[in-house]
Amino acid sequence: MIKKLLNKKFNRNNKKGFTLAELLIVVAIIGVLVAVSIPIFTSQLEKSRDSASIANIRSAYAEASAALLTEDDSAANVTITKTNGAVTKISVANVAIQTAQANSWSGNASNLTFTIDDPGNLATKSNKTVEFTVSATTGQITGAAFANS
Repeated sequence: MIKKLLNKKFNRNNKKGFTLAELLIVVAIIGVLVAVSIPIFTSQLEKSRDSASIANIRSAYAEASAALLTEDDSAANVTITKTNGAVTKISVANVAIQTAQANSWSGNASNLTFTIDDPGNLATKSNKTVEFTVSATTGQITGAAFANS
């Protein structure tokens, strides 16, 4: 009787479970999905870094515009340079920039009212000084660049 129960319970014809080949196919499919998703993830990560950097540059632009209108550089991170009594340059310090590659800001800077180069190769967040150039004829901010530091 016990022998009959054991034979029924541990029948060698029991085919439940996965074969080794099926498991290897599943692991291979997961490997392919991971290999495809990593470059997509890193490019999206770079786009988010560039977007954050552009947002910080826009904030610096707003700060420089306010300093230009009021000609007040009392803020700790704003410096106004005047030539012959006219503002020619406004520097805004401590602008957080992080971009791992020079890729024209991932296209995010296309709607800025000025041009600024993508420095690239800043794998860690870096505080930069942005210098805004003021046109002598119009009195408006026409360009921006990172100060050499």
